[in-house]
Amino acid sequence: MGGGIRGARESFAIRRYEPEAASRLKPQKSIDEYEPTKTRVFISFHVDDEGQVNLLRHQGKNSDQLEFIDYSVKEPFDDKWKTRCTERIRQSTVVVVAIGERTHEREAVNWEIQKAHELGKPVIGMRIHSDKKHKIPQAMKEHADRVVDWNLETIQSEIDRARDDG
Repeated sequence: MGGGIRGARESFAIRRYEPEAASRLKPQKSIDEYEPTKTRVFISFHVDDEGQVNLLRHQGKNSDQLEFIDYSVKEPFDDKWKTRCTERIRQSTVVVVAIGERTHEREAVNWEIQKAHELGKPVIGMRIHSDKKHKIPQAMKEHADRVVDWNLETIQSEIDRARDDG
């Protein structure tokens, strides 16, 4: 049957058969006025760590401990990449950097972190291997961004805090 938000459609029968009652109807919200309940998260990562990032995405969809909407750019690096990343970061509430063994070496990751700060978005580092202390990307060090281990409750708490502070 039809899509859309339940109760968002106006009853045209009232307008047609009861014009006086129609003037008392309160305006309905458009679909664009409804806020998503989950926080929009841009995930910055090194392509070698995509498996762990996909696990995080899965946990964000299916876990009762972690909830977010993934606003990352999933297309490969190309000429339009910076434009797409800028727009996605702008639309996001927070940027989560998945920190692996070589993340600190990636120019693209540092660029995304810098762009997030330029746009006033909070940045959270997340160690994809909690038992290892991989190097932090330089752009995160420069802004003294928080870094947490991969723990769903901790990650969700940091995402919530970033959303509430923003």
